[in-house]
Order: sequence, then C-alpha cells, then structure tokens
Amino acid sequence: MNKKIVGIYSIIHFIVDLSCAILVSNLVTQKMGTGINLFIAIIIYNFFAFAMQLPIGIIADKINKNAICSSIGCLLVAIAFGFSNFGIIACLIAGIGNAIFHVGGGIDVLNISDKKATFSGIFVSTGAMGIFLGGKSVSIKFNKYYIVILILLISAISLIWLYKQIKDKVKNEKVIIPKINTNEMIAILCLIITVVIRGYVGLILSFEWKSSFILALISIFAVVFGKMLGGIIGDKIGFMKISLISLLVSAFLFIFSFNNSVLGILAILCFNMTMPITLTALSNILFNNKGMAFGLLTVALFIGAVPVFFGYTDIIFNSTGLFITTIISAIILYIGIRKYTTIMEKKT
Repeated sequence: MNKKIVGIYSIIHFIVDLSCAILVSNLVTQKMGTGINLFIAIIIYNFFAFAMQLPIGIIADKINKNAICSSIGCLLVAIAFGFSNFGIIACLIAGIGNAIFHVGGGIDVLNISDKKATFSGIFVSTGAMGIFLGGKSVSIKFNKYYIVILILLISAISLIWLYKQIKDKVKNEKVIIPKINTNEMIAILCLIITVVIRGYVGLILSFEWKSSFILALISIFAVVFGKMLGGIIGDKIGFMKISLISLLVSAFLFIFSFNNSVLGILAILCFNMTMPITLTALSNILFNNKGMAFGLLTVALFIGAVPVFFGYTDIIFNSTGLFITTIISAIILYIGIRKYTTIMEKKT
C-alpha cells in the first residue's frame, strides 16, 4: 500500500506542477504580455506556492486530513484556469492550490517513510519534470485548457479515494510545540541554509548547451533521478556519506560543466541528490510537525529564488563560483547531518 500511496502522489505532483507551469508560463503570459504586472504575478505565484507551505503545513499537521488537503489543492489549481484573464488572481489561486497539494502529499509520504528518504525522494522528484514541460508550453499554441482542468479534477477525485483507503492507517503524529535544543537548532539552520543554496544554484544553471531541447530535457531527467537516487542510496549507505560524496563530486564536475554537457548533466544529478536527505532529516527532527518541516524547506527554496527574480543570476555562475559554493554547501550540510546523527542517536 505504501508504494501505491507514493506512486499516486508522485504522479499527481507531476500533474499539478505541469498545470501550474502551463497556467503561468503560457496562459497568464499570453494575457498579460511582458512588464511589471507579469513580474508581480510571477512573484505572487512563487510566494504562495512556496513560502505559504509553512503556515499551511502547520495547520495541516493539526487537521490530519492530508489527502483531502491535496485534493483541495488540485481543485484550486483547476479553478485558477477560470481566472486566467486576471493574471494576478489566477497566480494567487494556483499558488495556494500548489502549496496545499504539496503539503498534504508531503506529510503523507513522510508519514509512511519510516524515517527513511527513498519515498520522499521519489515524491519530490516528479515536480521538476512538470515545471520543465509546462514552461516549454509557452512556445506552442495550446488552447485546450479544459483537458488540463479535467485531469486535475480526476486527480482530486483520486486523492479523495486515497483518503478513504488510508485514513485509518496513515495518521499524523500528535502535534507538539517543538522545544529546540542547541544541537537541533544548529542542525535545522544548516539544513535550511543548504536548501537556500540549492534553490539559488538550481535556478541559475543556464548553461549554453541547454539551448538544445534534448540536452535541456536530459538535464531535467538528471534532476529527477538525482533526487530519487539520493533518497535510495542515502538509505543504503547513510545520509552523511551520500551528502558528502554527491556534493564533492558535483563541485568537481561543475568546473568542467560549461564546456562539457555530459559532465554538466552529471554535476546537476549529483547536486540534487541531497534534496530528500535534507527533507527527511528535518522531518525526523520535527517528527511531530512534518508539515512544518516541509514548509520550512520550501520557504528556503523561495528565499533562494528571490535573487533570481531580481536578476542576480551571474554572481557565482562560473566554474570557480559554482565549485566554491558547492563546497560551502557540503561543509554546511556536513555540520547539519553530523548534528542530526547525534540527535537521532540520543532519541533511540
């Protein structure tokens, strides 16, 4: 049953992110054109889709109806298409829907993960492909949005069915206001900073070889499989080993990534392997507040994206900059995972 839960959420994760990307990149952009209003609409979408996952996650922890939350998220994204003539409103509704879906799905997946990273790696991975393909829809004339709405409605119904199947089997821990000690605070801050760095770096990797659609598509597959493999391998060899190996290897590969697409793609794959590690580690520390944990890291992703929104994309986008930044990320994550290991040993 656990594999079925992860499979359903992962597929619908792809659908929701694909739908939101189509709405923002294609429909809203067509209606609003370029300029400050479109910029504001995109900022609003990203704020509500990412930063709002924290308060929504805190509420969802208490409500304990995760699949229903995700279903409501799908419905809101579908409704957002009806407001496409009002770009900012459409982006706001879609952003909230996206956030609610992610929180509900994220909590359920973490609940069945048994403190391991494999399931969360699979769940978080599929969204990247949805965003990529939805973003590419801006270059085609796509007017049959009712198909997207229909798929979202089917997804919402599927999640209601899922809720009925698992409501007595998959439950949230009793919410307890976390009392954070020094080790936990250091671990949490290190995990959050790591995700801020990953969020920023992930958005600025606009290598020239990505102008080829095939290579760009392969690089997105690298993101997807990087997150999947990070969780799977991390559970086998340990969070510390996979974190250090993946980041150190990616730092080395980034040196050659501008002139060699193969090494660049491998660098992207390795760089993304820590995603399920940071999520699982934080949720294990805040095990009574998994929605809060999920939301904290999506806030970190939003913080990492803010400089990109304002055009600061070239600060470290060179071989030396990427190498140094990734090494710094590895050091910070090493400290975080070391503290996390100490915390978990004391809990057991």
